[in-house]
Amino acid sequence: MALLSSDINLFKRVYKHTFICSKERGQKALPLENAVVYWQMLFNPPGMKWATASTNWLALWLDFLDKKWTKSVNKDMWNQTFEFFQKSMQDETMSFWSEDGAWPSVIDDFVAYVKNKRGPQVTDKMETD
Repeated sequence: MALLSSDINLFKRVYKHTFICSKERGQKALPLENAVVYWQMLFNPPGMKWATASTNWLALWLDFLDKKWTKSVNKDMWNQTFEFFQKSMQDETMSFWSEDGAWPSVIDDFVAYVKNKRGPQVTDKMETD
């Protein structure tokens, strides 16, 4: 179990397998409420905590979903959430994200939500100058 929180390759395999195993046979997506339960389990110990020094990403993600998302979670959203998790853990300023990027709209909406919650950041000011 300790490896799950320290080995990113193992965690990624478990994360991706969770989607496959947890959806109903014949379905292409997870109900949102089920995905939320799995994210809470995966992004907390014994999984990998989705939080950085100044940001509890999991809490923001779940709050965003609760307030702004009503759809089910398809495979692309599931996998892109993992990609965003990895990048946000390395760079909590989200400088990796751009409007021209290939992120799905749910991630774009989440970034806007986070920026709104945080208020103006130094990196935001630099982009507009």
